[in-house]
Amino acid sequence: MEVRKVNSFFIIFVIGYIGLSVVCASIMGYAQNAGIAVPDWTQYVMSEGIILLIAIIYMIVQKIDPITEIPYKRISIVDIVLSLVAGYCLIPAVLLISNLSMLFSTNYLEEGTTTLLTYPFAMQVILLAVIPPLVEELIFRGIFFGSYRKVGMTGAALMSGLLFGCFHLNINQALYAFVMGIVFAYMVEATGSLWSSVIAHFAVNTYSIGIVQLLKMAGMYTTDGQVSGVAEGEAELAASTGTLTTVIQMIILAVVAAIFMMLAIVCIKTMAKRHGNLEKIRFRGIRLSYIKNYFTAPVVVGIVICVMYMITLELAGTL
Repeated sequence: MEVRKVNSFFIIFVIGYIGLSVVCASIMGYAQNAGIAVPDWTQYVMSEGIILLIAIIYMIVQKIDPITEIPYKRISIVDIVLSLVAGYCLIPAVLLISNLSMLFSTNYLEEGTTTLLTYPFAMQVILLAVIPPLVEELIFRGIFFGSYRKVGMTGAALMSGLLFGCFHLNINQALYAFVMGIVFAYMVEATGSLWSSVIAHFAVNTYSIGIVQLLKMAGMYTTDGQVSGVAEGEAELAASTGTLTTVIQMIILAVVAAIFMMLAIVCIKTMAKRHGNLEKIRFRGIRLSYIKNYFTAPVVVGIVICVMYMITLELAGTL
């Protein structure tokens, strides 16, 4: 898997994903207009299905053997636990970045998953925390990171994180997905296995599901996907406390995020030490002259398309 080939693949991946998503959305729209009931969960399955389809086509064309070239190496129970802990330790950082980005962008994930969170808990887990990690880690840590890794570890982690963020096609998710993608790359390097990032990705994605489940158990989440009057009243009270309180809350969250991020790093270093890969995950600076090894015209165009899409989405939401 070469950098130039995978960079060319990124622009095809972006255009293909957006194009096929529009086609699927149009088909679903026509079906609903024709009186055919289309459950909301189908759009999530279709979205991940499109990603997987494009990835499979690429691997077939490039003759990539997923068994030998994608690092699906077994990991121990200890690594599984450490991967879960590292994933959950990322959540405060994700919340911090998400809250800060919501000052100038829309949280489309929260808006889009409201109905889905009313489904049975097991179905939520499968749709939000099992399928996406399996599919997305294959392409971003398997194909992209695996290709960039041949040039250098630090650059590979940053590039896989950058493309992972761009792929989400909205500013709010893109920013924290960028950080997640970098951490996931180091986890793969630490263990030599894609399963570590899949498990950590699973942990992050189960956060919102778990919170909603707890709210349901406490009677603070209704069956139509809305918070109850008690929780809503508390939210309004929090919103009225003023800018100073919000700033203090953000500072506290930043401190908590930093602490938990350090714990995640400890988990990754522990896994790397167990596998004899501690030296491989040491952060090394990137010389400016090396940047050209990662960026070629196709990947730059792909990134620009993603950024323009995100900006257009935000502008359309304000009209």
